[in-house]
Amino acid sequence: MKTSKEVRQEFIDFFRKYDHQFVPSSPVVPQDDPTLLFTNAGMNQFKDVFLGIGTRPYKRAVNSQKCIRVSGKHNDLEEVGHDTYHHTFFEMLGNWSFGDYFKKEAIAWAWELLTEVWKLPKQRLWATVFEGDPEDNLAPDEEAEQLWKQVTDIRPQQVLRFGKKDNFWEMGDTGPCGPCSEIHIDLGPERCDRADEPGHVCAVNGGCARFIELWNLVFIQYNREPSGKLTPLPARHVDTGMGFERILAVLQGVNSNYDTDLFQPILQHIGRITGLDYRSATPDQQVAFRVIADHIRMLTFAITDGAIPSNEGRGYVLRRILRRAARYARKLDQHEPFIYQLVPTVVDIMGEAFPEVREKQNYVMEVIKSEEESFNKTLDRGLEIFAAMVRKLKSRKQTVFPGEEAFRLYDTYGFPLDLTRILAQEEGLTVDEAGFEREMEKQRTRARQAAKFQAQYLSADDWHIVSPAERHSIFLGYERLEAETRIHKLARRDGRWYVVLVETP
Repeated sequence: MKTSKEVRQEFIDFFRKYDHQFVPSSPVVPQDDPTLLFTNAGMNQFKDVFLGIGTRPYKRAVNSQKCIRVSGKHNDLEEVGHDTYHHTFFEMLGNWSFGDYFKKEAIAWAWELLTEVWKLPKQRLWATVFEGDPEDNLAPDEEAEQLWKQVTDIRPQQVLRFGKKDNFWEMGDTGPCGPCSEIHIDLGPERCDRADEPGHVCAVNGGCARFIELWNLVFIQYNREPSGKLTPLPARHVDTGMGFERILAVLQGVNSNYDTDLFQPILQHIGRITGLDYRSATPDQQVAFRVIADHIRMLTFAITDGAIPSNEGRGYVLRRILRRAARYARKLDQHEPFIYQLVPTVVDIMGEAFPEVREKQNYVMEVIKSEEESFNKTLDRGLEIFAAMVRKLKSRKQTVFPGEEAFRLYDTYGFPLDLTRILAQEEGLTVDEAGFEREMEKQRTRARQAAKFQAQYLSADDWHIVSPAERHSIFLGYERLEAETRIHKLARRDGRWYVVLVETP
């Protein structure tokens, strides 16, 4: 059986053979794109090239990109752990052409890697192409369709046409776009998870687990104008993406991403700590195993790349993920911090491909442990409050958890709304999310008023600059409790001194 390290390296080496430059993964915390909370696709670091405002010293590239998807249109957080294929963190294998090769080479090389290097059965592979769209005055992608039949030996009847939803890629409402060709594999009728549904027919894009997409080859050849009109790009590009965890499960012959060697060592480590065995655990416990195994990978990479748990932006996403994992730890009867102990196992699995996680291992462990300790102080009490409220609702035969109570759990006990939503679903309840948002808006209003008052209380003129600082005070508390630093500025009002340090432990 091929290991994850071998599969990743074989992908990179294959395209190096065809003169692709290996480009290291960009951080999951975007450096130059304020529109993204996290890097969520391999193309993110090449976005400027596709937009025509950047260049690279190479025309062909290959990499394995670290990705996080927990918000926006890719938000499947509540599915993570409950199924075996949604993840908060994943790798995207990809190869790119910047105005160099186009459809012929992309299709031929994809087929060669899948069938000659990885030896996937040709009769089980299907390809899809764009069927055209009258609204955009686009003809079917007959070029890609014919290339599949000319440069590969795929069965001609296994090349299918689909519409814009499946086979036309767009960067956004405007900008570069183009038709795409997807490669799917038939895993066999026994893998269908909808066989008991009346009228269900297994098919490519049929919505069951028998046929799964392996690889998407995107042919970027148009620009979407603000008016909606499509115009040809001066240079045509190729952008491909293949989910690493998914292809690995296929190559290792397992039914679940969690059965691959990317996850098994983590699940085994959880078992050693909890005294439970993943395979013989109850269904609820298995969900908890998977949630924690998934989330520790995301947390390790996000914190390594510069994100910190907080109450805003991507920091709050991290806090939500960590608290979701901590709550599932209770399903395994764990009441003391333990998730941080899994970081070395993640590093053992991923450190060779991504050495930065090895360099930051101790720091990541300290951050996660600190967050676990903080949340554990309120988690059990919050669960008690939730349980008492559920008993009251059920005694009244009510099925909606009040938004005010959901906000109380958030504000007092640190429960993110999606955690309360999961708890409610387990009890057969829904959450009054509109009521929650009303309470949240009230708090925002109070915060704005307080900030306005504070701004009036200490104006810029009140402050005395002692030493310049390029930005706000830097918090060091996740790394150390003591620091030698400088005073940035001082203010005195009503007999009190206010001090801002350049760095704060």
